[in-house]
Amino acid sequence: MDMPPTIISVEGYDTCRPEDDIKSELINHLNSCGEVFNVIVREDPTSPNLDRRALVILLGEGAEEKALQLNGTDIGGWKALVKVEPEEEDAEIQRYRLLLIDEYTNDRRFWYGVSVRGYDTSLPADEVESALKERFSSCGEITHVFVNTLDKLTNIYFHQKEGEASALDLCGSEVGGGFKIAVRRVATIFSNRPPPSSSPSLSGESEIYFGYSIPGTLKILFLIVSLISKVS
Repeated sequence: MDMPPTIISVEGYDTCRPEDDIKSELINHLNSCGEVFNVIVREDPTSPNLDRRALVILLGEGAEEKALQLNGTDIGGWKALVKVEPEEEDAEIQRYRLLLIDEYTNDRRFWYGVSVRGYDTSLPADEVESALKERFSSCGEITHVFVNTLDKLTNIYFHQKEGEASALDLCGSEVGGGFKIAVRRVATIFSNRPPPSSSPSLSGESEIYFGYSIPGTLKILFLIVSLISKVS
């Protein structure tokens, strides 16, 4: 999918309940709005309970409008307060920004992946996703597909490292009417760890590291962070 994600904040649940129960209820209630990309429910830093607000990240056309229509609806005995782009103080925005970075950097769905080019880029994103899923399904369980229409490439992520290895073997094969695809490994938390944030050399200056690029894992994250940054 190449549409920007929608961040939904949900309040109203009992913060004393188990985190997994809240996540399950939110997924079941909001999956009609689009793809539920992730649900983040964290502990309240000032108490032993959960934070009063959960973040639900949705993908898909019309996700924001559909989610807002669920405001005030019943979820397992509690009334959901649904908002888009929560209006909070700067300190809270920063806390959620760091929370998202931590969530996506360590999300198992993005541990192993490949980047694919060379397919028919005139096709709509959903048709590209469908065709590539079919082509790479034999490699193993696919955890996520991200079609980047701007850069004309698609990232495909696998549950196991063996899936990534099998996908790399498909480099040069054909898909969708004779288009020959190029497949390469995507930078992930395992294949491309960032250098230390502060690594002074003997001269006292920071070292320059080569061969590191922003992990493909974080493409969607940067879109999400950009949305949060708009909040005043």
